[in-house]
Amino acid sequence: MAQRTQCLGPRCAFGPNGTSLFRCGKKALKPTIRGNKIVFWCTWLNDECIGAKCQYAYCEARAMTPEGFCTYKAAGGEEQKRDILAEVKKMEQEVEKIRAHLKRQGLGDYL
Repeated sequence: MAQRTQCLGPRCAFGPNGTSLFRCGKKALKPTIRGNKIVFWCTWLNDECIGAKCQYAYCEARAMTPEGFCTYKAAGGEEQKRDILAEVKKMEQEVEKIRAHLKRQGLGDYL
């Protein structure tokens, strides 16, 4: 089941490359600093962004419900990192086998 968190703006959900999936249809979002926190300012209305309540808000992953809940769930995560590490170890073993074979044939300089 997908997670259900209220989408409150540009910090709603982060996609695979680490950027926010929340978008403004008017392209009017501008991050500003207020006190000690970052606030996303709507330059179209000259007010603070209200997130999913805005009629121009949309999710790039098409995962925002009409009620303003985000249903995006990042795939992979920690499991994917482990799989990549296992694959890298397997590839290193294969390269070692090829290197040893080439060395026996007198072609060790080709790899």
